[in-house]
Amino acid sequence: MKIGSWLGHQLTTWSALAYGQQQLMTALDLTPEANPLAPARRTRRTFEETVQLLELFLHREGRIPAARETIRVDGDTVKLGAWLAKARHRHRADQLPDHHVRLVAALFEGDWTAEDAVPAVLV
Repeated sequence: MKIGSWLGHQLTTWSALAYGQQQLMTALDLTPEANPLAPARRTRRTFEETVQLLELFLHREGRIPAARETIRVDGDTVKLGAWLAKARHRHRADQLPDHHVRLVAALFEGDWTAEDAVPAVLV
């Protein structure tokens, strides 16, 4: 078990720890009060939400995101370039649902899976 996971478990089950364990943790200043746990991560974005982020990116930048390009949204990093590359790959493998294909295709002129695809905002 990694130390961070172990510590998180100790802090979330504090009341179940034996008195001696609580004392040892307190001596190290490892208490729930001194170490509030980070809020739970946001749930995954839906495909539709990420398409909206891609649309905003295309309007703002006027280009397709590079494969490793990221953007910041509400304090979170979104790997928009990797997301688009994965969507293209899934489409080519016939693993992307038709309604997802239509959502992404609406943002581009012609074949959106081509590396030189043209955003519709530029036409």
